[in-house]
This record gives sequence, C-alpha cells and structure tokens, in this order.
Amino acid sequence: MRRSIRTILLAVLLVVVGAAALIAGRFDRRMAIAQEDTEVLDFADPQADYALLEQDLAKLPWKSTQTVAEIKRHRAELQYWQHDYATLADIATAPAVQAGENGSTDPELLLIAANAAFRTVQRGPQDKASLIKNLTVVIHAYSEALRAGNERADAAYNYELAVRLREAVGAGKLKSMSGEFQGDDKSEGSMHGDPGEPPKEMKVDQFEIRVPMDSKDMKNSQDQSAGTGQVRRRRG
Repeated sequence: MRRSIRTILLAVLLVVVGAAALIAGRFDRRMAIAQEDTEVLDFADPQADYALLEQDLAKLPWKSTQTVAEIKRHRAELQYWQHDYATLADIATAPAVQAGENGSTDPELLLIAANAAFRTVQRGPQDKASLIKNLTVVIHAYSEALRAGNERADAAYNYELAVRLREAVGAGKLKSMSGEFQGDDKSEGSMHGDPGEPPKEMKVDQFEIRVPMDSKDMKNSQDQSAGTGQVRRRRG
C-alpha cells in the first residue's frame, strides 16, 4: 500500500515538473522569437510579444525578477530604436526604482534611459540655460547607470562626453547640439550600427564588392590548376 502511494506521488511530481518545464520552454521560445524579430529590425511584433509575456508573468504565482527585468529592458530597447525617447527619458529623471531586497537597479535599463535623455537634449531647446540644465540631467543619468554596476565602455564614454559638452556650452564654445551631434533618422543608424557606404572621395565605378563563392563554384575552382585554368590531373 505504501509503495503504491509513493509511486502515485512520484508520478504526480513528475507530471508537475514536466508541466513546469513545458511552460518554461514555451516561454523561452516566445522570448527567443521576439529577440529574433528585433535583430532583423522588426520592432512592431516584438513590442506586442513582450507585452503579452509580461502579462503572462503577472498571472503566475511565482516569477523571476530577472526575467521581468529582462523583458522591461527589451521593451525599452524597442522604444529607443523607434525614437520614442520621451518615455525613456522620464526613467532617467525619476528616482531610482529599487528592484529586489538588495536595492539594486537594472544598469542596462538605466543606460538606455540615459541615452534617450541625451537624444532629447539634442532635439530640445538649444539655448544655453536649457542645454546646461538638461545635460546635467543626462550626466546624472549616466552616473546612476555606472553606480548600478554597468561596466560597458560606452556608458563611461558617454558620461565623459556629456560632462565635456556641458563644459563647452558653459564656456560658450558650443552654441548648439542640433548640428554635429544630431542627425536625421537616417544618419542615426540602427541597433547594428551606422549603414555602410562607399568613401565620399571614391567614384562608384572604383568601388569593388567582393561576393563569397558558393559551394559549387568553390568545388570547380579546386578542380583546376592554380593560375592555368586547366583541369588538374589526378595521379595514382
């Protein structure tokens, strides 16, 4: 009798563990699909996917704070690359939100918010007083990201850049940030970097594009003697 009860309990436990693993696997797959769409610059679908994932997490009795933070970070990245800077800039100006009992914050989210705040400065009022005031907010945002543990080199670089820009504005060396540091949507590039283009001093007919061989052409080239174009004779 006891053996039967243990067997039943073990079977129930395995079913529960299997169901949990299945749910986790499907959740990870949905996350992966959303990230895959983001990488190919499809921002509409991932935004909806992450919203649904966040809603599904809220329904669970247990949830990982790390997963919740990751979803919020991905949604913030989507907002940033869609040039929706205003909402993210509010994160930079708001008091630090504590996540968890240790009081830590998400350093990556803070960096995204600081970058968005910098973009709003570029597109905002360009008078001296406004620039100094808004750059001070940006500097504070970058310092919060660094203080939270962000170790990315661009976080420290952007912090120093914002400090130098504020000094240049205060000294009257920089009158506006709407020129050199602000471009249109095309010049801002994407999450993969700036689009490539031929050098400006080079003519189009001088620009060469190297295309890798496909497997069939590569095999044919290996069957010929180098530099002669003749078919290689096999020995033996």
